[in-house]
Amino acid sequence: MRILLCVITLLFPTLQKTVTNGVNELDYRFYVIPTAGSERVDFEIVVENTGEIPLHFEFPTSQLVEITITDQSGKEVYVYSKGRYFLQAFQTVSIEPHQTFRRVEKWNYQFKGGRVPPGEYTVHTTFRPIRINDKPITNRTKLTNSQKFQVPEENHVFRQVKVSGTKGNYVVTGEANVNNRQLYYSVEDGHTEFIPETKLLVSSDKGEWRPFKLEVHLPNEKLPANGSLLLNLYDRSRDGKITHTYPAILEQLHHEKSRGTE
Repeated sequence: MRILLCVITLLFPTLQKTVTNGVNELDYRFYVIPTAGSERVDFEIVVENTGEIPLHFEFPTSQLVEITITDQSGKEVYVYSKGRYFLQAFQTVSIEPHQTFRRVEKWNYQFKGGRVPPGEYTVHTTFRPIRINDKPITNRTKLTNSQKFQVPEENHVFRQVKVSGTKGNYVVTGEANVNNRQLYYSVEDGHTEFIPETKLLVSSDKGEWRPFKLEVHLPNEKLPANGSLLLNLYDRSRDGKITHTYPAILEQLHHEKSRGTE
């Protein structure tokens, strides 16, 4: 009996907080991490359950988020839901205590049939549940987030770069318009360089744009626990200076257990 009373006593503060403060005071964080590359920006959408009870987010359709991008004047240049169709059925995203839900959405810098000018843009993101743990949401402040990011100049040396693979083994393909049929690359995470400058010869096919393919292999124990594993492609000018750098994300790594879809 004493053991049962102790368990109830330990649980009571958490239950009391949920009942007293309501759904809007549940412990969670929602935010977005924009990572801008040469041809697109990746938006990593993150919901962290920082509390001690499971969270169940209920959605009226298959649309979990809304993303709107504006330029410096406030003009909309991208709306995620525009032109999309969503399943009209209730969906639930459940996140256990101290676990994380992640989802990645992408934008290719296109607006009205062309690429937007380089410069600063703002992504406004909203997580769109209507209930949390069967309680209606009355305050959506914690479900919105805005972040600024930079759209870079268009790269005229590398294009159509694609990455496949995971856990230290990656294949990168694309097209390059480089001097002397050779390009350079390195791999790092912003702090540590895992592969120093390496030269790669590209195809000798006719035409300015030539296909290339490279493989990256890193031992699992050398991979960073958290952060982005980054491939830097670049050219060198005739006097040896690095030019036309093209960053490509090989993988976004997270040490903690997480759940989500890309």
